[in-house]
Amino acid sequence: MTDEFDEIEPGRRSGAHRQESAAHSNVGAIALVVVLALVAVLLVVAAINIITSSMKDPESNVGESGSDSSASAKPSPSESEVSVADSSIKVDVLNGSGVSGTAKKFSDAVEKKGWTIGKVGNYSTNLSTSTVYYKGEDNASQAKLVADSLGIEATEASEDFTSDVTVVICSDIAERGPEPSSGASDESGADGGSGSQTDSPAASDG
Repeated sequence: MTDEFDEIEPGRRSGAHRQESAAHSNVGAIALVVVLALVAVLLVVAAINIITSSMKDPESNVGESGSDSSASAKPSPSESEVSVADSSIKVDVLNGSGVSGTAKKFSDAVEKKGWTIGKVGNYSTNLSTSTVYYKGEDNASQAKLVADSLGIEATEASEDFTSDVTVVICSDIAERGPEPSSGASDESGADGGSGSQTDSPAASDG
């Protein structure tokens, strides 16, 4: 027994609209799943970032930045803080006092304290105050140390001299001689001896 639904004319599609509806619903479901999966991944990544940030010690960054700033702000040694003679510094000793043997006597004292002696001789000047001149700011601290070791108060930057440091002895301390470093009483005797020896060969100082 047949009914009208069993008799389908050739070439005529029946129920096709039901298949299309099912296909559309499957595509929509897949798209929804993909979107939800992406949202879940983003949420997981965000949660991981939040947890990582909360676990990081905030004081570590503060400590690092503080140490960097303190290191960069650390001042270089001032002239008064330098207490060791640099043997690489060449020191000229010039006699501008007219007192025979002065340059040799002071150069011996400078050499005993650790500096390298350059030129030793006479110097024409109308000044009466002894001065230690230095070439370039890098030599300022050593010039101050040389001055202190000889009992000279004045130091001055100058490009008129070729050596790193130049000591010009004038009449204010020529007769007195170089002051020994504190605690170096044995050097005082040695300096005195060298002074008496240089008075006779005064040709080197004029």
